[in-house]
Amino acid sequence: MMGTLDADALHAEHAWRSGDTATAIEAADRVLAAGADPECRAAAVAAAAEAADGALLDAADRWRRIASTLDGVPGVLAAGRGALAAGLSGDLDAAARDLATAREVLPAPAPRGLTVLLDGVDAAIEAVRGGFDRAARRLAGLAVATVPADPLTCERWDDLAVTVVVASGDDHTARDMLAAYADRPLTTRRRLLSAWLDLRAGRLADARDGLAAAADAAILRRDAVLAAAITIGLARRSGDEAALRATWHRVAPVVAGADVELLLLDAWGELSVGASLVSPIERDIVVEAMHRAIARAGSPAWCVATETWWRLQRAVVAADPLAAADAAEMLDALANDAGRLVLRATAARVWASILSGHLDARSVTTTAEALADAAQPWEAAALCAAAARLADPAAAKDLLAAGRALRAKLTTDDRTPSGGLSKREIAVGELLLDGLTQKEIGARLYISPKTVEQHVARLRQKLVAGNRAQLIAALRTHLAS
Repeated sequence: MMGTLDADALHAEHAWRSGDTATAIEAADRVLAAGADPECRAAAVAAAAEAADGALLDAADRWRRIASTLDGVPGVLAAGRGALAAGLSGDLDAAARDLATAREVLPAPAPRGLTVLLDGVDAAIEAVRGGFDRAARRLAGLAVATVPADPLTCERWDDLAVTVVVASGDDHTARDMLAAYADRPLTTRRRLLSAWLDLRAGRLADARDGLAAAADAAILRRDAVLAAAITIGLARRSGDEAALRATWHRVAPVVAGADVELLLLDAWGELSVGASLVSPIERDIVVEAMHRAIARAGSPAWCVATETWWRLQRAVVAADPLAAADAAEMLDALANDAGRLVLRATAARVWASILSGHLDARSVTTTAEALADAAQPWEAAALCAAAARLADPAAAKDLLAAGRALRAKLTTDDRTPSGGLSKREIAVGELLLDGLTQKEIGARLYISPKTVEQHVARLRQKLVAGNRAQLIAALRTHLAS
């Protein structure tokens, strides 16, 4: 029997390393149920699986118990893995303690892979505390270290380096990093980060394509939370309330029970806004989970600012002027020289003024242009559209014109007309791919449904599509080029 359990433990470890998670977990559970795992191989697989399932805090506890059982390098390795899981979920005090303990018992000379792990943990803790630039540089350096990636550790350093830059708001650099890693095996996390950047930049068709590409492989829950945020973001931007409601109920089980990763706090914010439009109870659960994670980390200023920004966004969709004004006031107090935070504080003030019925059209257009320049054209267009409803006819005309220009930027940036399609036809085609009706497309592009119908007819003719299904298939192929 003991020989069988030893074989199961080895089988579990090998299956996990090869990516066969179901087999690995099944074999590990057999060993753990029998209580015969002296080298903690099955326990290690269980800890890795817990992290992959989004339960980073529980995974950290498992690694901590393994570390207390094992001596030497295996014990230090377990402590390092646990420290990383704790740090990413915001339990920075525990992560720092685990890291310090691991360093105290680190053998000399230490295996190179072990020192790389502990350095990566230190950089991750620094990032969650707000030291994005230095942490990202350190992690990028570790990503090219001449040691193999540890499949039982919950993060790859290249993926984490990009995640840190995305959390900082420097989307341009994040894209450059993704391009620089193009010669490496493409992970699910990097596919989803790319789709998330597309969503933020208003490239909705690209975000949808990236999400579909990521789904070609099995997505474990930790990554599925990010996929859920992208899915909700796409549904929210489509303006289709029924689609958003159906989407939320589809992704809610994925989100439930997963630990909030602070470096993905914006993704959780997007989820909180989606939930606001569907279920106040589930919204409150998501918001409370975000708040607990931030408090657990000691409330880093960048986390508080991010949380406040999404509180503003929830106030906007709820048309709550008092909540918006409160969020704007807090963002003002938190603003410093960081460009992203200053812009968010400015946008918050403008949103609060619009919701309270006080309109300064010049401030709206100036802020919208700044948002568009910061690769947030959808937010910019939404700001103009909301303001136009309050403005006098002359100002409303200018705001609608600005919104049209921003909407065109959202749908046609980084694309050139090809195959005889005009920019307007491409814009209509992209919105068709996003699932909008002709009436909704007209509202988005500030043209009549009849004009949209004419554009659709021309698209069918140019793409030789006999019905809507054939048109959608042709658009997917045509606009991906």
